[in-house]
Amino acid sequence: MIDFFCLFLIFNQIGNVSPTQEVRVKIQTTKEESYYLLTRKQPLEIKVSGPTWIRVYSRIPWTKGKTGTVLYKMILEEDEIKEKFITTETEYSSVARLDKIKLSKWRSFYINVPEGMHTYRLIHWRCPSDSILLKFTSESPGRWQDIPALSYNAKLELVEDEKIIDYYEMTPEKPVILEIDGPKKLKVISRLNLKPAIRGEEVYSIDVIEKGKTVKSTKFRAWVSETAYYNKRADIIPSNPHIFFLNVRKGSHRYEFFLKGGTSCGMRFMIETK
Repeated sequence: MIDFFCLFLIFNQIGNVSPTQEVRVKIQTTKEESYYLLTRKQPLEIKVSGPTWIRVYSRIPWTKGKTGTVLYKMILEEDEIKEKFITTETEYSSVARLDKIKLSKWRSFYINVPEGMHTYRLIHWRCPSDSILLKFTSESPGRWQDIPALSYNAKLELVEDEKIIDYYEMTPEKPVILEIDGPKKLKVISRLNLKPAIRGEEVYSIDVIEKGKTVKSTKFRAWVSETAYYNKRADIIPSNPHIFFLNVRKGSHRYEFFLKGGTSCGMRFMIETK
């Protein structure tokens, strides 16, 4: 029988951990944070009383000599019924250390806990290292509202977690155009559209242009999503999501989003609300 860590988060408060195997991660040599170890042989179990939100932060030990980005994956089980794959891309952190061990930058995801008592189990699935470092906080995501694009190649219906979400398709020949009034914070979510036969990773970039000037350039690595698909579009499969932000200044703005690499990409736009 596997021995599980038990972390009790009752009414948004962290209780006892058994067995207690915390590590102290030093940030910029002056700040330390507590993380729990998730290993290949020892999953981590969380009991939570909802309704509430839990934010899960993660880091991994960094392999000496490794450059660029690294992928690692976990499985999140809910009440031994539902199962979700958590795929994370990270890179080297120049400020975080565990003793003399170098670490990655932190990444995070949220768990939306429904009413009642629920048990979540995190399982180490794929990672370059034997351990993943996890930290839990009672944080809710910001409130975001979808806004439509002005011009695009086609409208896509993405299905994930039994929800339908509108995405706007762009191609190298047909950019997505968005008009927005500031000041606002704009959240942009992109998914490269992949062919069903594609395996492995593809690289793509997005340039954001306003009045002929580049206001932002991004570059991402994409692989086939394990949890999402498009309605009525068997010819393409969405990739994992990528997120970036634009701080929209006061006044009216017209942004053009151009794709480089790949044949098409789904775009979703959201603004932060109070």
